[in-house]
Amino acid sequence: MSTYDLLANFGHLLVAINCILFFKNYRNYATAIKIFTFYLAAILILQLISKYLRSYKITNLYLSHYYFIGQFLFLSFFFKQLLKHALHKKIITVALIIIPSMMAVYYSLYPEDYYSYNVFEIVITSAPLLLYSLLFFIQKIEKGNNKFNYIVSGIFLYILCSTLIFIAGNIEADIKKIVWYINASLYIVYQLLILIEWYTHLKKSASTS
Repeated sequence: MSTYDLLANFGHLLVAINCILFFKNYRNYATAIKIFTFYLAAILILQLISKYLRSYKITNLYLSHYYFIGQFLFLSFFFKQLLKHALHKKIITVALIIIPSMMAVYYSLYPEDYYSYNVFEIVITSAPLLLYSLLFFIQKIEKGNNKFNYIVSGIFLYILCSTLIFIAGNIEADIKKIVWYINASLYIVYQLLILIEWYTHLKKSASTS
């Protein structure tokens, strides 16, 4: 087993642990956390399917579309719960209409791109999430509340770095290997931040239910 496989498997293990912890007291959580819990479950399912296909050397690149679009949808609804300004909520609502519509039109015009990575899709679904994260941090400066800081910090760090990595797809093979190691490591950091969020702000409600 390669170093990359070890990192990837550890990332899968962490997201599975986070899923269990978040679902453990699901009914008592606020809507934002419920949405995030289903996001974790969807990501875990996609990862397991991708791992299964990869083990049989079956192409799994098309799953990236479900990953990026699904991530955009789940996290947009998540941030819509977190952001309090009416304008920010309207921005998210408009993005939820326009971006999936654009991707539907795109794949109807270029169906051959369904079986490959799509840089346009990665950028258009990731950029709004980075914007929402920044708006959240601005809101936190005004409110002075630490809840969700770990989750949103993880979202911002991982999506920013992974987007840059996917954009720089056409790089030399040796450098690409290092880049994928970095991406797998950042995913572990992301899941650890989610775990810290659960331990810091959600564990108490789970233990008192």
